[in-house]
Amino acid sequence: MSETYDVVVAGSGAAGLTAALAAATSGARTLVIESADEIGGTSALSGGRVWLPANGTPENAGDSDELANRYLDQIFDTRYEPMIRTFVREARVMAAFVEKHSPHRFVVCPNYPDYHQDHAGATRGGRCFDVAPVHLDELVPQVRSIRQPPGYSPITHAEWERWRYPARIDHDLLADRMARGIRTGGLGLVAALLDGAVRAGATVRTGTALTAVLTGDVTEMRAGSGDDAVTGVRAGGGDAVIGVRVRTGGGERTIRASSVVLATGAFDAMDELRHRLLPAGLGVSASAPSDTGIALTVADDLGLPVDNLSEGWWMPMARPEGDLVDGVPYPRGLVRERGVPRQIVVNRKGRRFVDEAVPYNEFGKAMHRLEPGDEAYLIFDEGFRERYPLPGLTPDGPLPGHIVSGGDLATLAGRIGVDPDGLAATVERWNGFCAEGVDHDFRRGGDAYDDYYGDPWQEGNPCLGPIDRAPYYAMRVYSGVIGSKGGPVTDTAGRALTREGSPLPGLYAVGNAAAFWTGDGYPGPGATLAVGMTFGYLAGLDAAR
Repeated sequence: MSETYDVVVAGSGAAGLTAALAAATSGARTLVIESADEIGGTSALSGGRVWLPANGTPENAGDSDELANRYLDQIFDTRYEPMIRTFVREARVMAAFVEKHSPHRFVVCPNYPDYHQDHAGATRGGRCFDVAPVHLDELVPQVRSIRQPPGYSPITHAEWERWRYPARIDHDLLADRMARGIRTGGLGLVAALLDGAVRAGATVRTGTALTAVLTGDVTEMRAGSGDDAVTGVRAGGGDAVIGVRVRTGGGERTIRASSVVLATGAFDAMDELRHRLLPAGLGVSASAPSDTGIALTVADDLGLPVDNLSEGWWMPMARPEGDLVDGVPYPRGLVRERGVPRQIVVNRKGRRFVDEAVPYNEFGKAMHRLEPGDEAYLIFDEGFRERYPLPGLTPDGPLPGHIVSGGDLATLAGRIGVDPDGLAATVERWNGFCAEGVDHDFRRGGDAYDDYYGDPWQEGNPCLGPIDRAPYYAMRVYSGVIGSKGGPVTDTAGRALTREGSPLPGLYAVGNAAAFWTGDGYPGPGATLAVGMTFGYLAGLDAAR
């Protein structure tokens, strides 16, 4: 069957759906293809927050493009300075566009600090935005096909700030929301973007995997008719995009299109690519299992340059038993658990190696510096278990399989293969720091970001608390990634560039499918989605033109 579209967007995460929304509202015939059976990719599995500097809200008063650029110049790869400037200028424009053309509403997080408080231009809040709850029954039917992460709860970030710990959470309210189809977080973000794109005229198909981008002579393409115009055309064989080849349950087929947006996500869900390209010791990926690096295949087919292949968005992770996505084990990130009292993270020698409360990207870098074959463990006590959350753990009842316990530290150390003398000495030293209120080794609790994830109801340093109540517990901490950053090199409109530095007409790459010019930097909560959505918006507009 012959099909023709103006724009084909490969991938249904936030970057791809923003591109589709921009293209469709501009009048382009737009098709979104998703290789998985469910919509949303890694975005639907995320917290859904978006980092928007110089956004003009009262909570962001005093911020400016100049301050944001100064801050980002210290964090991102300055080889791509025009990308930084474009992002700062266009991020708020993207946000206004999304709110105008979809039911999504950005809710500012006034207290959520940037990740690098020691950098000039950092703010203590107002740049990060949460997702306003959406009601699935009020949206297009396709939203029922969005993937849901393990352990999902429809809580807002403001509610988390107010409740924080299991005993304070209004579980009845959250259960009622689940039953009534009210969603928040990444799931809510994807639902709102999907609704906007579909209502604007975009077609969305799941179970449709991109296998190749086809190029050829545009004049011949326009003169052709039906499938004859693309059948037999080889990837890399011409001067402009003329279509795509896709694989469905019914086999392979070709679709004619003058523009293709690669929004297929990262490559780190593919074990071979993750082990070969990303740092040694990286254990697990929280990208959607469908993020297998097709954008790299397309770049190779077309002879396009790629960059940033060794970088990712790093995150320490736990692996609770029974957590699955697309039928495969799926880890959970450790963000909020590392700032509270009564826990430390040690290596096999029983020694701390980093301020546990640092931003997760920085914690991931510290894990990459461990000796080859070393492991990390979160050590905590009964006081932690009674008050603070941990993936898969409840205050009472049987321990999940990924948690180990011991009546004393020596027993615990023996069960996890950690040096018992080293662990005992580290805990003793830690408890002494807690009595003083100062971590003399790593200064935990020393800045606004550390304190944000500490215990706000504890007097003194909110991040320090002794480990002194038996039994004692340990959980393996894995070096993880929530998305690789390598892919085709693009310009400020998201257009894929050739080795000569000129755009390949009709081809775009956005989000984790593109060469993320951010280098090894991570400026604040929601930066991943913010950059992907901003350049998805720009690519969608340009493709529609």
